[in-house]
Parts: sequence; C-alpha cells; structure tokens
Amino acid sequence: MIGLPRLLFLLALLPATASADEARDAVEWVAEADARCVQQGGTLTGVRNRDRTRTVRVWLDRWYMGMRTADRGRHDLPPDGPVRELGCSETRQGRQHWTLEDARFLEPEASPQGQ
Repeated sequence: MIGLPRLLFLLALLPATASADEARDAVEWVAEADARCVQQGGTLTGVRNRDRTRTVRVWLDRWYMGMRTADRGRHDLPPDGPVRELGCSETRQGRQHWTLEDARFLEPEASPQGQ
C-alpha cells in the first residue's frame, strides 16, 4: 500500500509530466534551403515554438559526425516565434544534427521580455 505522503508526491508529478509532453509537442524542427548550407549539400536546421501563448525552454544536444558534442544548448523560444537557427546539417568536415533533450513551458513571470 502507498502511504498518503508518497501518493500526494506522485500526484504532484503528473501535471509536470503532461506539461513536458505538451512542451515537446510545441517544438517544431525546421529545415531551410540556406545558400551557405546548400553549397555544402545540406540544409539550415532550426527550431521554433508553435504554441501561441507560452514560451518554451528547450535543451538541445548537438551531434557532429555521429558523436554527441559537449555543447548542449538552451534556448527560450517565444510563443509562435521565429525560427531559432542552429546550423547547417552538413559542414565541410561532415554531418551534424541536433536532438531535443528536454522542453518545458516557462511560467509567465519567467518568460523573457522583448523576445
């Protein structure tokens, strides 16, 4: 049997999990034909937030030539905002891509102003 404190703790986690799933669903990957990237045989990779009312904070890992790099990026994407450009899918040395490690909606008071 689960004790009441443990049950309350587990129930408190449920909305956060649902919100995290919603935040992940709000992130849209974009591939654009940018002249710099097309010259190297790739596309310009970016992300944007499709949610119209909330800012989403994302943590992205960059993979270069099949290896995860140490430069994890954190970006705050404003509601229904512009594409945040990450880089070319092909570089002179090889392929790179990004993976979404985590996404969370920011509380309204924590949202960056003017972005």
